[in-house]
Amino acid sequence: LVTYLLVGLWFSQPLVVTGARDAFLTKRVGDLFLLMGVLAIWSQAGTWNYTDLAEWATTANVNPTLITLTCLALIAGPMGKCAQFPLHLWLDEAMEGPVPSTILRNSVVVATGAWVLIKLQPVFSLSPIATSAMVAIGVVTAVGGSLIAIAQVDIKRCLSYSVSTYMGLVFIAVGTQQDEAALLLVLTHALASALLVMSTGAIVWNSITQDVSLLGGLWSRRPVSGIAYIVGTLGLIGFPPLGGFWALLKLASGLWTTQPWLVGVIIIVNTLTAFSLTREFSLIFGGKPKQMSDRSPEVSWQMALPTIILLGFTLHLPLVLQSLSLLPTWATLNKDVALLLIWSSVFGCSISAVIYLGNVIPKPIRLPLKPLQDLLAYDFYTPKLYRVSIVFSVDLISKLADMIDRLIFDGIVNLVGLVSILSGESLKYSTSGQTQFYAFTVLLGVGILGMVVSWQHWGSHLLNLMF
Repeated sequence: LVTYLLVGLWFSQPLVVTGARDAFLTKRVGDLFLLMGVLAIWSQAGTWNYTDLAEWATTANVNPTLITLTCLALIAGPMGKCAQFPLHLWLDEAMEGPVPSTILRNSVVVATGAWVLIKLQPVFSLSPIATSAMVAIGVVTAVGGSLIAIAQVDIKRCLSYSVSTYMGLVFIAVGTQQDEAALLLVLTHALASALLVMSTGAIVWNSITQDVSLLGGLWSRRPVSGIAYIVGTLGLIGFPPLGGFWALLKLASGLWTTQPWLVGVIIIVNTLTAFSLTREFSLIFGGKPKQMSDRSPEVSWQMALPTIILLGFTLHLPLVLQSLSLLPTWATLNKDVALLLIWSSVFGCSISAVIYLGNVIPKPIRLPLKPLQDLLAYDFYTPKLYRVSIVFSVDLISKLADMIDRLIFDGIVNLVGLVSILSGESLKYSTSGQTQFYAFTVLLGVGILGMVVSWQHWGSHLLNLMF
């Protein structure tokens, strides 16, 4: 409900109304299955306490089918909250809301779904099918979200898909029992993502457009926003010594020997994210000023001060992690994974900077194949798939229910009413008001009733006389 109210603040705009409605309905789908799972886990464990559930899971002897269905239902809630495929469209549309709500949504709201997922990890480990489904959902969302972000032109929506991407990595971490890595991802992503939204939100605040293709040359006019964006980008990707590097390193190191193919997924996602964020920075802050960015001064101190404070938190996060002994020592550091992460970050940022800041490739940038460009720009046509499947089915069922309601239920009620009206009208014209007529009618009715009741007795005698 709060998401609905925050997104729908500017209710006079059609896109805002649509975004608020879709956010509300999409999350309700996940929450409905989550409620089923919550009720089902009570019947098996007898508790809803996270600690007690973890203890129960260590010695639980449950039906494999039942626990699999329960775990899949419990996963559905975080899927909707963390904007995972196919319940991911709401986060993109929710970007129509105000900037402060966008910061909370990208950093806090999605983290609540991840927190539930992490706390229930011992229960999920009881079902290999559920953990495999969790990893598959995370891989599809992480890779798909990082690809879609490359083709977006709206400032906020370029960042919204990175949120789904990193929450997909959290799904991978929980599905592979990497709880500490999942918590590190949630923490580092929350700070870096909030800083990115603050930086771009300052541009949205006093610019006419949110289209990155119409902006440019803001580096000289918006130094605070530009520096905040750079720090947020480096804090999100695998770039040492900032927080995102250690979170990704923790996750990839844990998978290096057991599931190396997932390390490849992490490297690809990191490269694509670095490419996407550098692309947005180049289009907003690089190049020459355009018509929409010719007059775009830095925001007032009321907005700049929180951005600078969060910038400081993001830069000092590694020191906080080190004080809590959450960073690996040099002896335990997986140097191969660390080098892969560093080079993937450098590669993604460099290629994007060459393409969007250089003059080698003509502007505007287009992918070699237009169908591929449209595929990424239109979110793999997921909205159209929703319209031809779920929306069409619900619309058809609604029309069928409406037809049954009008023809059958309303028809029965209308028939009873019509019979009452006709009988009343007939009585009105057939009643004379004379006492002898009423007496005759009563006697006639009693006679007919008597004949019907005694038919069995005198009818058999009449048949005997005839034959």
